[in-house]
Amino acid sequence: MDQNINLAIFSGCTGDLSDLFAQSPTSNPYFHQVLPLDSTQVPVEITHYSSATSFNLEAGVEGLTSADDGEPDHELVEDHDPEGIHAALCITPTMDKNIKENTIPFVLQSYCQWAIVSVFEPLKVVRTLKDQVIEKFAFEDTRTRTILIANVMGMFAKNPLVDSTGKSIVAYLASKVREDLQFFTAMPPSPILTQDRQNAMHVLDHTLEIMTLQLNTRPLATCIQLVQDSAPVFRRACSKPPGQPLNLAKILLDPDLNLRHFVSADILTCVTTGRPTCFKYDIAFSAELCERMFRLQENHGLHWLHGLPDQFIMIFAWINSLCEIPGAGSNVDLVTWIETEILQAKVALDASEDPVLRIGRMAVREGWRNATLIYLYMVLCEADASDFRVVRALRNFMRLTNGVNPGRFPDTYLANPMIIAGVAACKEKDRSTIRQRILKVPECSVPETAGYDAVLALENVWQRTRDEGRAAVWSDLRIACFIVTGT
Repeated sequence: MDQNINLAIFSGCTGDLSDLFAQSPTSNPYFHQVLPLDSTQVPVEITHYSSATSFNLEAGVEGLTSADDGEPDHELVEDHDPEGIHAALCITPTMDKNIKENTIPFVLQSYCQWAIVSVFEPLKVVRTLKDQVIEKFAFEDTRTRTILIANVMGMFAKNPLVDSTGKSIVAYLASKVREDLQFFTAMPPSPILTQDRQNAMHVLDHTLEIMTLQLNTRPLATCIQLVQDSAPVFRRACSKPPGQPLNLAKILLDPDLNLRHFVSADILTCVTTGRPTCFKYDIAFSAELCERMFRLQENHGLHWLHGLPDQFIMIFAWINSLCEIPGAGSNVDLVTWIETEILQAKVALDASEDPVLRIGRMAVREGWRNATLIYLYMVLCEADASDFRVVRALRNFMRLTNGVNPGRFPDTYLANPMIIAGVAACKEKDRSTIRQRILKVPECSVPETAGYDAVLALENVWQRTRDEGRAAVWSDLRIACFIVTGT
């Protein structure tokens, strides 16, 4: 993208990206002289990143460029606000954006519109978003980034198929976040532990928005790389000394959003790609802990973002840790215990007055329950997709999926459990349903986006197992992810 392109920045001004980011992050006092004045370079241009690997899956990729019945399901939010998110923020739609005093309200409006189409339960987080936006406007470096992020969010709310300008802004913002992460990692820790943790928290501040925006606009390899780049900074933000396992329950219940977001992203990346997590987590699992997490989920966890109940995040990590114990998968009592915990884990009953939201959210939560069962059998028990337990869990998942109408909601949030279910899918009918439901989500229908790459990985699993005349095993997903992403 040409550096001189004008972006529609709020308050009636136009911006050059090099002007917006000319100021060093040291202008924020939270850094306390950790970063040097020249740590942020003025960009010459914004460049696109290409996929790490070229490939051709040939058979089985028919229809990958679009869903089965025409145009993607675009949903505009200007007239779609069933839960009154705009009213909760006291946003007036008719404000004049050319008035400087309306800058913050219009940024809030963009965040609000983005939340309606991109957050599983936006009403639970809308006030937190408002507080964070206002806080970020207190400093020049975070203010300019927040304005750019708001621009992309506004674009995405109007059309999930973000144009080249929006994609370039996301790529640029992601590059700046990576620079901050890498520079901080290279710096020696502050001798004052609490200060070093505070500095690490500040560096992580924009990763939530960028990770989420990248999922909609960038290849899967790029999204994975940002999680990996964030890992050492996240580790310095934790209270546990280096070298010790991280207490997952404590992090998921931590008041800091950045910590909760990283572990959720790390574990979610693991279960949808077959890759290992960035860290080993200490899992002292119990039914009482699950009950406590359920009670506290209103103010903790990240269930509101993607619809994955925090109890299932714990169980995924528990399964991963048990895989390191020889013979654990053949321990019938242990497997039965985990099955029971999955089946009995409480999920929230949605209180929305909108029946579409209420039914869709319950479908997503129960979809994750069945996906977690599939993960238990295929990962810990090392069962293949023909195992009767896997077949049963998949059948329940597909019945649930087929019981709700296709659309951006709920399929945006069903896409991740569909990837797990897709590895277990042996019937062409089930594979076709999963393929088309994911690709029906507009931002997943475009090549070189995370959702599209996930479908390519499933196509690779299906084609290889078809050619070899066998049922899939979990390691097939890791192989497919490597073929698609090169990592």
